[in-house]
Amino acid sequence: MSGRKDVSRRGFIRAAAGGAGVAALGGLAAAPKAAANGETAWDRECDVVVVGYGGAGATAAITAHDAGARVVILEKGGEGGGSTYYSGGFFVSPRDVAGAVDYLMDCARAGDGHHFDIDRDDLTAWAEEAVQNEPWFRSLGGDPFVSLRGWYADAPGADSYVTWQPRENPTGVGLWQVLSRAVEERGIEVVYNAPGERLVTREAADDGSPVEVLGIVAAGADGPVAIRADRAVVLTCGGFDYNETLKQSYLRSYPHYSTGHPGNTGDAIALAARAGAALWRLTGTSANLCHKLPDVPVAFPSQLQLNAMSLSVVLVNRQGRRFVNEALNYDAVAKSLDNFDAVGRAFQNNPCWCVFDEKTRVKAPAGLPVPIGNPVYQWSADNSAEIEKGWIVRADTVAELAGRMEIEPAVLEATISTYNEHCARGSDPDFGRALGLIPLDEPPYYALKGYPGLWATGGGPRIDRQAQVLDVAGRAVPRLYVAGSASSFCFSHLYPLSGTAIGDCFAMGRIAGRNASAQEGW
Repeated sequence: MSGRKDVSRRGFIRAAAGGAGVAALGGLAAAPKAAANGETAWDRECDVVVVGYGGAGATAAITAHDAGARVVILEKGGEGGGSTYYSGGFFVSPRDVAGAVDYLMDCARAGDGHHFDIDRDDLTAWAEEAVQNEPWFRSLGGDPFVSLRGWYADAPGADSYVTWQPRENPTGVGLWQVLSRAVEERGIEVVYNAPGERLVTREAADDGSPVEVLGIVAAGADGPVAIRADRAVVLTCGGFDYNETLKQSYLRSYPHYSTGHPGNTGDAIALAARAGAALWRLTGTSANLCHKLPDVPVAFPSQLQLNAMSLSVVLVNRQGRRFVNEALNYDAVAKSLDNFDAVGRAFQNNPCWCVFDEKTRVKAPAGLPVPIGNPVYQWSADNSAEIEKGWIVRADTVAELAGRMEIEPAVLEATISTYNEHCARGSDPDFGRALGLIPLDEPPYYALKGYPGLWATGGGPRIDRQAQVLDVAGRAVPRLYVAGSASSFCFSHLYPLSGTAIGDCFAMGRIAGRNASAQEGW
C-alpha cells in the first residue's frame, strides 16, 4: 500500500513537523500536549482511530473518512486483511429485512420460546443496514454474485438470507483487494506493526457516569505512541481464536484451532476492559471441522467434511463410533464435537477422526487451502504428501487402521460395516444422512484427525445497535465503538450461513464509522 508506515514516536513527530508529511500521512496533525486528565502527553491527534485492519476496520475507516473525519488505522501486524483475507470470500447481504430477522431469530433459539441473548429490535436495526452490503460493495468497485441461501431451509426467512462472493476472485483475497483498494484510493493512513496497548480514558464523574475514551497508546519501534482521538476509537481487532486462555475459559471443549488470522488474540476484550466494558456471547463461534498439522500455525478447514455430500467418508469419535450426519453444514458438524459424555466424563468427539477410502483419497485434498486465495501450505492434490509425512494414517484393512488410530478394531469394523449397509439401502436411520451415502469399500483405508475449528469467535465487548460499547451497568461508553469479530452482533448460537461474520463486519463497520465520525470533539 502506498504511504505505508510503521509506527514510531519519532516518526510521528517528524512527519508532523515536516509540513509535506502531513498530507502523506492522511492529513493528521501533531498535538504534543497534555490530555485533559493531565496524565497523557499526546504525540498525535486525529478524529477517529480504528484499531485493526481487517474487513471491519477497513469498512469503519472508509465510512468515517467519507463522513469527513480524519482517520488513522492501527494494525499490529505487518499486513492487513485479518480473517477477511483468510475467508472464503462470502458476505451476507439479505434480500429483505423481515425475512433476515426471522431467520436469525430462528438460529438463536434456546428452547421453550426463549433465545440466546439476542433481540428482535436490535436485529431489525442490523438487517436494515445489512441489506445495503451488496450495493455498498458494488460502490467500492466490487462485482458480487449470489452464492448461497440460508442453510436451514425449513426456517422462516431462509430464502431471503443470502450470501455473495466477488466475481473476479471469489475468495477472501478477492474480497480484501476491493476493500484495501478503497482504503488506498482515499489516502487513509494505515500504520503497521502498531498494536494497541491501552485506551486512554477520563475517569467517571461522581454522578456515576461511565468513563470517557480519549485516545489510545500504541506500541512503537522506539516506545509508546499516544494518539488522541478527538471523536472516537473503533476497535476492529478480531476475536480471540488464538488466545488459549480465553478459549479454555469460554469455549465448551478444548482444543479448538483457528482457520482465521493469527492476529486474533482477544485484543478488543483487553483494551475495552479499561473502559469497564461488559462482555457477551463469548461461547458463540463461526465453527468448522478442521485439521491441525505440525509446524503450520493455521488449521485447515476439512474439505472431507465440506464435500461429504459427494465423498465416501465418515466421522467417528475416539471410541470409533459415528456421532453426526457428516453432510450437515460445517458449523453444525463442528459444534457436535463439543458434546460431553457425562458417563465417560469426556468430550469423546474432540478430537474425532475422518475415515475414508482410496476413491476419496485420490479425489481431492483433505484440507481446504488457508488462506483460500493464497495458501500458507499447499496441500497435495491426492493427499500423498500428507500420508508420507504421517499426518494421514494409512492401512490395508479397517482393523489395521483402527489399531493405528488406537481404537478397538471390532468397534470400528462394526461402524464401517453398519454404515456400508445403510449405503446399500439408501438410508441412514442412525443420523439421517441423505447425501453422500457412498460406501467405504475400496482399500486401502485412511484416517485424519479432526478438531473443532474456528473461522472466528463471536463474542467480546458488549455493544448496542449503534456499535457503541456498553459498560457493566449497561451504559454506553462515550467515544468507544466495536465492530466485526471483536464482538459479532447478529448471531449468538448457530452460525446462520457462510458470510455472516463478514456481512456483520460490513454492517456494523459502517454503523461504527458513521457514529464515531458524528461525535463532537472533546
